[in-house]
Amino acid sequence: MTHKVMIAMRLALAFSLSLGVLVFGLAPNPTRAEGNMFTPAVTVNGTVITRFELAQRLAFLQVLQQPGDLEQRALKDLIDDRLQLDAAKSFGITPNEDEVRAGMAEFASRANLSAEDFIRAIAEAGVEPQSFRDFVKAGVVWRTVLRAKFSGRLKVSDAEVDRRIAQGGASGGPLRAFLSELVLPDDGKSDAMALAVKIRAKMKTPTDFGNAARIFSKGRTAANGGTLGWIDTTTLPPQVAQVLIGLKSGEISPPVALQGAVAIYLMRDQSEGAGAAKGALQVDYAVFRPASGQDLTKVQAQATECAGLDVAARGLPEQALQRQTSAEAAVPPQLRGVLAGLDAGESAIVAGVGGIGELVMLCSRSPQSQVPASHDDVRSNLVNEKLTFMATAYLQELRAQAFIVQE
Repeated sequence: MTHKVMIAMRLALAFSLSLGVLVFGLAPNPTRAEGNMFTPAVTVNGTVITRFELAQRLAFLQVLQQPGDLEQRALKDLIDDRLQLDAAKSFGITPNEDEVRAGMAEFASRANLSAEDFIRAIAEAGVEPQSFRDFVKAGVVWRTVLRAKFSGRLKVSDAEVDRRIAQGGASGGPLRAFLSELVLPDDGKSDAMALAVKIRAKMKTPTDFGNAARIFSKGRTAANGGTLGWIDTTTLPPQVAQVLIGLKSGEISPPVALQGAVAIYLMRDQSEGAGAAKGALQVDYAVFRPASGQDLTKVQAQATECAGLDVAARGLPEQALQRQTSAEAAVPPQLRGVLAGLDAGESAIVAGVGGIGELVMLCSRSPQSQVPASHDDVRSNLVNEKLTFMATAYLQELRAQAFIVQE
């Protein structure tokens, strides 16, 4: 494989991992994969996804060296693409060819390649130019849909910005919140998220929330309408703290996926605490993804600092060990929550992409600057965080309402 392909795989991998991965309960049937590649693999709201499209997306993910069950990932991604394009039609949005070409060029530039060179590189693995274009087109259209749907709701107050700066630019949401919860167990056999989306859609007021909690919640607080009381948000799971960002008193969150459950929260009241020292924190951390059969617990026991992970990664592909230094606020929420519980040199084994275990180690944590974080930068980060969670909830809603048939 050429050097350019290796570059494309490494940097495209970093890009795709930043998008996050959701597990979807459909997978292609390998016993039916033979025959006409243009027969339907699955139908989404009446629109066909062919076996050829599925094979192409699978090949693309393999070029990017994505871990996990790539057949399931390819099918899930193509279904999401169709849902995003359907949403675009409902808004009267059509793909802009100039934006699609610019998106292809931007994606390729992450590997320091032109779009033409990137297309030639992935062609070595049998990926057609149209498949790459379709991949980019769905993303471009989805961004336009999100702007149309949420632009009026992406407002960040000066108080939110000041509060984030007081927290060192790290975790989001108020320091203390008076919350109520509605908890649905998720054992993987039923679609708890789809049910949560439907319940959430019917709740308009705190009274609605309390009534729904008494009926549907399986949490210990169900009997009293889900009331949790005053909570220090720094003790909450990162995904919960993030979804509370910007909620005003009386507002209800979108559903949040937890370990073994899905929850909805009502912000009854909030108050600010003293806050931390000003100035954003910077973290230096490493993520190690083992080779097949490699014992992560042994790696963890032998590596007491980030430099020690180089030994475990010796002989493995370059992407097996990724080390990064960034503002703590810029770290993905789930990973940030893991790092928050570590001191320098400490590590944790977590479920990575596709459920494959990986080792996360904190190398160091230090003030990024003695200068307080820029109001404009913090405001921009808060807007992006809000948009990310709104987009996730919207896609989950589209998926729950879709008519999907596996052929």
